[in-house]
Amino acid sequence: MTDRSNVILLVFDTLRADALSCYDRAFPVETTAFDRVARRGTVFENAFAVGPWTPPSHGAMFSGRYPSDTGFDGAWPTMPESVPLLAEWFSDRGYRTYGIPGPAKMGSATGLDRGFDEYYEVYEEVAKRPSLDYLRQLVTDPLIRRDFLRLAGAGNDYYSEIKFDRLREWLADAPEPFFAMANLTTVHSPYDPPRPYKRAATPELSRPRFGLAEELLDAPCEFDDPEIRDERLFDAADGADATSIALRYFEDDEYVSDAELDVLREWYAASLRYLDDRLGAFLDWLDRQGLADDTLLVLTSDHGELFGEHGGFYHGDFLYDEVTRVPLVVSGPGVPAGERRTDLASHIDLFATLCDLCGLDAPETDGSSLLGDARRDAVFAAKAPSDERDAEAASEVSEETLREFEVGRKSIRTDEYRFELRSDGEEVLYELPGEAVVSDPDEAVVAPLRERLAATLGESFDGAESATDAEYSAGVERNLRELGYLE
Repeated sequence: MTDRSNVILLVFDTLRADALSCYDRAFPVETTAFDRVARRGTVFENAFAVGPWTPPSHGAMFSGRYPSDTGFDGAWPTMPESVPLLAEWFSDRGYRTYGIPGPAKMGSATGLDRGFDEYYEVYEEVAKRPSLDYLRQLVTDPLIRRDFLRLAGAGNDYYSEIKFDRLREWLADAPEPFFAMANLTTVHSPYDPPRPYKRAATPELSRPRFGLAEELLDAPCEFDDPEIRDERLFDAADGADATSIALRYFEDDEYVSDAELDVLREWYAASLRYLDDRLGAFLDWLDRQGLADDTLLVLTSDHGELFGEHGGFYHGDFLYDEVTRVPLVVSGPGVPAGERRTDLASHIDLFATLCDLCGLDAPETDGSSLLGDARRDAVFAAKAPSDERDAEAASEVSEETLREFEVGRKSIRTDEYRFELRSDGEEVLYELPGEAVVSDPDEAVVAPLRERLAATLGESFDGAESATDAEYSAGVERNLRELGYLE
């Protein structure tokens, strides 16, 4: 017990804010555990990421600085050692630190592990299931044995429970004060929640009785519905060819039908229901351990997900609200309980906010404490130019479609408008809510937005990178393929 609060930062990869019942209830799920934290703390209703996918969002959360300052963006970035990072800052001030990354895009090769006493990279630590190496781990690691039993009965949960187990294991023995972070990819594609949850969402799905049979034998799963093309649906849910599927859907919105989109949304919601149950069990454990009263708990996401809105699919390519608006719920010492904040907030503010709540000095960042008197009137986001020519579908779609995915984007969003500058020089003004394009924008509206955007994120765009340029360990490569970052 110390006079400084502990910190647990949970990042739920790909979780849309509007999917939660303490936000907009746009998906068919009651998230009672998230609601529980919301009642105990403060909900920031209009919080936004600084980018549309994992690297820029985590870089901003960990540094308090925009990717345009740190260069941490693109396919395989590395954080400059000169930039102070959140775990490093807390470690230097006496905190024990522990991290569990989600995608390998935030693994130790990126430098985001700096400052963590331990950084548990599950894709490196747990062998591919069900390989011989995995079977060997069953003998020596009780948590892996528990994972196998879950796999055999309920099916894959994409290491969600292993991560919560590892986090509990570390917290049980950690001296205070501590800083812990975990990213959970439970709702990231593939949209394949454990079997009881998937069965409840789509009881009409025919599949093998046991999860292990499905995993080992690649046994067929199918719908008896003429409007659902099983192979197309499962390819879209899997997300292994995410870029190609997104390109084809942008070109032709019948590539994934409305009926298939409805199923994908149901499976996403079912994955969230499972995640909420796991979070609830973790909250119960914190209460039993006597840690809840002395610990700041931060629940957020690195980005959202598109399910056909604006012609988009998945994430990483566009800066629409469905991708950049994220949940941000904070509870614990010094945080008002039951408060809902409607002003704008950004991941860029998280570093300063946690330092403020823990009574620590803070480095110079691009953000400010959300507990201060100042209120944001704008948030900023960017997407670096990319090279999608290696995608399988690149030769199948028009040059115009390909350009939409490769172009860099910078955005400023206020309560009324979102203004976007593209690397090809095009400017677009969107009216909020709904982000309808303003066909003939008033220069009196656009000019100050353009000026603020340039002042904050700069006017230049970094060059395009390709994820295929990097070299990966076997575990990292497997993880990137599972999550659709490599085809």
